[in-house]
Amino acid sequence: MAMAIAEHCSILSCDHIGKGCKAAFPDSSAAKHFRMHRTKCAEMINGVLAPYFLKRLVSDIGDSKYSLLLDESTDVSVSKYLGIVIRYFSEDKANVVATYLGLVELEGGDAKTIARAILTFLEKCGLKRKNLLGIGTDNASVMTGVYNGVHKILQEQSDLKHLVLIRCVCHSLQLA
Repeated sequence: MAMAIAEHCSILSCDHIGKGCKAAFPDSSAAKHFRMHRTKCAEMINGVLAPYFLKRLVSDIGDSKYSLLLDESTDVSVSKYLGIVIRYFSEDKANVVATYLGLVELEGGDAKTIARAILTFLEKCGLKRKNLLGIGTDNASVMTGVYNGVHKILQEQSDLKHLVLIRCVCHSLQLA
């Protein structure tokens, strides 16, 4: 149930999950005493579910090559974040998979900080840097700059000479 809440609902709505469990499982003593509110739900998602599913995802990726879709954003509190989606071929699913990998809080918005955050996050996830084949981004100069963009920094300073840059077609059309 917590996964359904995490994927389809606001965490605020989980305040009523205890009542739902009691109604769904009236014969269960566990359901009778079950309580879950925002704090416990958030802790379950962050401390139990997220690490479990990340571990399964990394296991599915294995030693496969992969690419990343990256987009930076700033929220209302002026905190900067980098959203990361990963694309890889799944042997288990016999298909190309594109899925959410993570949301990384950034210390700054410059290319060096973003590149360092990407590499640190990949290491934390247990993904091999050498298997990164390409990145897809918007056309922001911080990402695509020929001399000091994230792509260039990853290529030159992280021994990823083969790294391909794919610019977003929609952003490119907007500039036309």
